[in-house]
Amino acid sequence: GNLDLLRELLGAQAAPAAAELKLIDEQVERMRLIVTQLLQFARPGEYAGYIESLQPAQVITDSLVLVGHLLGKSRIAVQRTFSATRAVAINRQELQQVLVNLLVNAIHVMPDGGTLTLGVHDAGDDAVRVVVADTGPGLDPGLLAQLFQPFVTRKKDGTGLGLWISRSLVERYGGDITAANRDDGVRGAVFTVRLKAEAAD
Repeated sequence: GNLDLLRELLGAQAAPAAAELKLIDEQVERMRLIVTQLLQFARPGEYAGYIESLQPAQVITDSLVLVGHLLGKSRIAVQRTFSATRAVAINRQELQQVLVNLLVNAIHVMPDGGTLTLGVHDAGDDAVRVVVADTGPGLDPGLLAQLFQPFVTRKKDGTGLGLWISRSLVERYGGDITAANRDDGVRGAVFTVRLKAEAAD
């Protein structure tokens, strides 16, 4: 708020410092996200949201828009296979938070480009499976064993809470997230989000 007021008071005189002001904005937002994650870690029950019937493929499409600025600066091709016919009952914002976290992680492990593979498939009669796969370096066994534990991260500026919170959010609605290295002849990691499907009419 003070930054906005400063820009308003300075008007055109703020132009020479525009880059620095933008940097402050970005760091304030980063701190806000870290605090939010810490609160979700400490009091997860208070963050349960409104449940609605959703098509996961649409939520993935919406999430891709939110990471579009990262994809636009990369040489990453996106492949989609959306075949699910079932809807899921979950909070839209929370599912989007989970998917954005997985997408951002996948983009970050492919700094030199690669392929981001997204899939949404029916998993029997009671679940929908969302798959996010990358062509990055893959997951070393030591990291894989503790990937979903809080405060575990290999990112220089990471909090180590993103995947832990993502799994907690999905489990709240009867689902789960698993991680593995790809076994289809392509190097990289694959994250699978299993969501409880709505009962058929």
